[in-house]
Amino acid sequence: MKPNFQNYVDGDLFRINPNGRRLVELMDELRSSNVRPTESAYAGKSKKILLVTHYAPSFAHAGGLRIRDMYAEIRKANPDLQIDLYSASHPKVDGDLSGLSEIFSNQYFDEPGQLTFDSFQLQSGERTPYDVVDFQFHEAGRLAKSFAPLTKRSLFTPMESLARSYFELTAAKLARENFLSLHDVFGLIQTCLDELKITRNVDTTVCVSDADAGFLRRLAPWRKIEFVSTGLSPYEFDTQLEPDFVPVPLEQKKNRLVFAAYFGSDTNVVGLRWYLSQVHPKVLEACPDYKLIVVGRGDLSAIQAEGHKGVNFVGEVPLLSPILEQAKAGLVLALHGGGFRGKINQYAVCGLPSISTALGATGLCYIDGQDIVIADTPAEFAGACVRILSDDVEAARLAETARKTALDNYHWQASKDKIAALYGL
Repeated sequence: MKPNFQNYVDGDLFRINPNGRRLVELMDELRSSNVRPTESAYAGKSKKILLVTHYAPSFAHAGGLRIRDMYAEIRKANPDLQIDLYSASHPKVDGDLSGLSEIFSNQYFDEPGQLTFDSFQLQSGERTPYDVVDFQFHEAGRLAKSFAPLTKRSLFTPMESLARSYFELTAAKLARENFLSLHDVFGLIQTCLDELKITRNVDTTVCVSDADAGFLRRLAPWRKIEFVSTGLSPYEFDTQLEPDFVPVPLEQKKNRLVFAAYFGSDTNVVGLRWYLSQVHPKVLEACPDYKLIVVGRGDLSAIQAEGHKGVNFVGEVPLLSPILEQAKAGLVLALHGGGFRGKINQYAVCGLPSISTALGATGLCYIDGQDIVIADTPAEFAGACVRILSDDVEAARLAETARKTALDNYHWQASKDKIAALYGL
């Protein structure tokens, strides 16, 4: 008799399996012969593309901004291409969606959790297949099989490989405690199988980092796994992306460090708590005039109520660059998780070096001591912050090199050939 772990993984203490899929069901599906081929050549240049996404292309959050910027580039290069959008609607998360009609030929929306093939067909009336159907986020990726009748070629972007994130957390626990519970083991199995199921139902999985792509290639070497780096947004950093842009000189800045993040993400909240409790007091002791600027959307009222000295909570702002340019360096406080680390590039293009954990810079081409500072322990991180705040010459050297690295490697034009190949353009 096959074991049923549904109650285990759906229990009150651990809800990794919100759709009620048993491990054995996922394993049976992965064994199925009904799997899309790992490669299929384009018959010709794409004329129709459908984007199916759990979050809308939006300026308000990193994933939405990546999608919006990439599709704006696709539209710019292909003005006659039909690009349709089918998205879940999250008004409080997505914010202002004006301007989407300049990118997408048709737009269709449903409530979160209500995206279905039948609803899309009912709204759109489409009956002829799309050359490419692009599923963004896991929730959309799970629809790939149902959209097969309208799909010639399918792509899936997880934004963050949950399998890799869970693996990193589990490995860290094992190294720290030399023990794993059944809870940990079956949670990891469930997460990996769920992600493998999606990659099995699409032609190509497109990760946002080389690190995520590398992990999934090891997990599923028989599948086609690619990655496209997240380019710097022309919307947010139009002026800073100009080659002749001159960052604010360090001598005109006060002793400020900045942490910019989306605080709806547990990863960023955990990182901020770690910094404030274990690093910030050490930096403040060495540099009494130093202040930390915390900027980004999300509820930090509980942390603010703790009354940390020398911290300015800015909240959400229309544009990041005016805030970033006030600081001498930017912080990347990733202690777990995967996905893309766009803040390093955003700091760099504004003329700031980054002080980052090793995980925070994984998959990027920055080199410790050359255009970034890597530190993992509280003492190392505090020491790095103090050095940057105290040595303008070193900070300026790192900032100049970091900006060059960002401009050379992290703009959308650098990925245009790969995007064209993936989308058949």
